[in-house]
Amino acid sequence: MVLFFHMLPHWDLHPLLAWTHVATRWGFAGVDIFFALSGFVVYRSARRTIPAHGVWSFAKKRLMRIYLGYWPVLLLIALLTVFVYQSELPPLRKMLFSTLLLYPNIWDNWLAPAWSLTMEIYFYLWIGLIALLPQRHQIKTIGVVMLLLAAWGIAWLLADPVRVFNGGQPLRYVFTGLGIEFLAGALLAHAYAGRARMFHFTRITMPLCLLLMAAGLALGTTSPYFDRVEVLRAASFGVMGVSALVLALTLEQTHRHPPGWLVAVGNASYSLYLLHTVLLDAGGRLRVAWGVASPPALLAFLLALPVVIVLASLLWFRGVEKPLLRAVS
Repeated sequence: MVLFFHMLPHWDLHPLLAWTHVATRWGFAGVDIFFALSGFVVYRSARRTIPAHGVWSFAKKRLMRIYLGYWPVLLLIALLTVFVYQSELPPLRKMLFSTLLLYPNIWDNWLAPAWSLTMEIYFYLWIGLIALLPQRHQIKTIGVVMLLLAAWGIAWLLADPVRVFNGGQPLRYVFTGLGIEFLAGALLAHAYAGRARMFHFTRITMPLCLLLMAAGLALGTTSPYFDRVEVLRAASFGVMGVSALVLALTLEQTHRHPPGWLVAVGNASYSLYLLHTVLLDAGGRLRVAWGVASPPALLAFLLALPVVIVLASLLWFRGVEKPLLRAVS
């Protein structure tokens, strides 16, 4: 979804592809699925790891998962910048903060998609602290934090809408509405571990999830502010993301199996997420350098571009990301 969202300026170059922006311009909502799924996975990991091995073991494992996938891509960008594009590197502060993932704002990062990784690490801190509590208090705490995040966002939206719509909400990243999506995933992890019945009532849960996904997308696409204001995003695209996660968990209770190629792309999704903007930029440069301008050639090039990016990401996952993770596990 995020790849095709960033394909927009490329596919807009050809009239036969430009119409796709009607759907692909909302592809950023793939990040909302990512946050919900991350909350599910990370809370399960924390509940298993922290009581047995301590919070440091949990933090080390999660941070290595983030940084060992991210740093090689950042190194690739640096090498391309200096030796291929022969451009100047960003200021030292930007390189340092980008390397350590300290920028929660998309425009501050050297690699634009890295903003979500900064938020992800922040959410790891939340889960780590919650998992230190007695298990009987954890779910209550998650619920209270979700309510506080929603109340903070809604209160400022009502009190100073102009400021909020312009991105000036106080403590926007400290009390981010995107945390609601992450913590909703954690609640689902608790329900899933407890074998909640909703995951087994497939004939009810699956249609309901599809309905909620459609409703969340329909609401979110009515205004650009549902992207810019995080509490609104959580109430629209976040509902879609959480519903998509419930749908996937419910499908696991059936005899349906995803196709192998989709599983392979899913395994490489982190590499794909990190690499796709780098490869899109490289593709744009190659298109100009090769003089791809005639409509048939341009159409073929633009259609091939996302396929090549996915294949390159699969190779990167198998040749770089996966071996690095194995080496330190």
